[in-house]
Amino acid sequence: MDEQKTEALEAEVDALRKEVQRLRSRNAELEEAGRSLPERVLDALPSLVYVLDLDERRYIYWNRELAELAGGRDGAAAGPPRADGLSSIVHPDDIGRIEEYRARLAASEGGEQATVEYRARDRDGGFRWFLERGVAIGRDLEGSGRRMLGSAHDITARKHTEQLLERSESLLHAFLEYTPSMMVAVDAAGRLLLVNREIESFYRMSREELLGKVVYDLLPPAASASIRKANEETAASGRSGASEHVLVYPDGPRDYLSTKFPIRDAEGKIYAVGTVSVDISRTKQAEAERAEMQRQLIEMQQATIQELITPLLPLARGVVAMPIVGSVDPARAEQILTTLLEGIAARKAKIAILDITGVKDVDARVAQSLVDAARAAGLLGTRVVLTGIRPQIAQTLTTMGADLSGVVTKATLESGIAYALGRRSRF
Repeated sequence: MDEQKTEALEAEVDALRKEVQRLRSRNAELEEAGRSLPERVLDALPSLVYVLDLDERRYIYWNRELAELAGGRDGAAAGPPRADGLSSIVHPDDIGRIEEYRARLAASEGGEQATVEYRARDRDGGFRWFLERGVAIGRDLEGSGRRMLGSAHDITARKHTEQLLERSESLLHAFLEYTPSMMVAVDAAGRLLLVNREIESFYRMSREELLGKVVYDLLPPAASASIRKANEETAASGRSGASEHVLVYPDGPRDYLSTKFPIRDAEGKIYAVGTVSVDISRTKQAEAERAEMQRQLIEMQQATIQELITPLLPLARGVVAMPIVGSVDPARAEQILTTLLEGIAARKAKIAILDITGVKDVDARVAQSLVDAARAAGLLGTRVVLTGIRPQIAQTLTTMGADLSGVVTKATLESGIAYALGRRSRF
């Protein structure tokens, strides 16, 4: 009997529990259905929305998005706001900015708007940027409590883009200001769109004065025509290229190497031509100096070589010898004659020995040059001794009918030297 009563009571308790659960679910449904449409709309928004009592610095309402950002589940569980009316999620550096923004609204009449940007901490611990717009909505029905409506949306992505743009602009500004090169951009009509400090220095005009002016009107006709042609060719071809230009400064002309390139818009259409011009005057001057030094070096080398291949050797007072080795072409024949005559005059030689033992081939042309050298030396009062005469050379001289009068011929240099030293005692 007792067991039956116990079972009956347990069944009744279970039924009551189910009924309580049903009633709770129904109550939640009724509460949800009973919420106003505007409130549900505000909870569905991706923006942060709240109403703040400016006098008591107390939140009257905040939507689901703000509640979730603050760590709660709904408007009623957003967590108690700080006594100053600011949530602890706001970045400390931005609290002053928000205070000033809300003070403006508090001092305004109903309907006036204001904006503020600030950072708020998300659940991951990082900060997100928000742009908030607020409006003063006056007092409540009893006339107490000034209120404001605030709505903020996430601008983190925009801020990141702005930061990237600011960094890019900062880099561009640094290059424009501190590069020693000229940097400029012009549109299709030649109007200046961008200039750097070097351009300002060249034209002796400020950036504000230069921007918008047609660059071709600022240059001398020759330079203007040259630069206009290069710009038009770059715009027409759509390819970068380099060319040289001369710009005239108060201290004289300077050479520039200009690299030109097309600048395109987002659709790929060329709307401007950029130019980076590097002063190469010193480089060109250095190249010219190197070329001149190289020319002088070559001349010195050639002179040294000529001295080596046509040496004039002093043997004794009044006696010189010139051993000739290798081939003799017209240029070398002239060098032999010049060296011989200058040496004779300088040393006041009475006897000059021309040794042709080392000459490979002596044809009619070479033989004639030797004869001419002997005659020219004779005009200076010097006797020429021709040594190293081989049978073939003698035959060549005979065939050509060379006039060797006044010229002493010897078979060897040794015999020529002996002859010269023996004759030396006579003068």
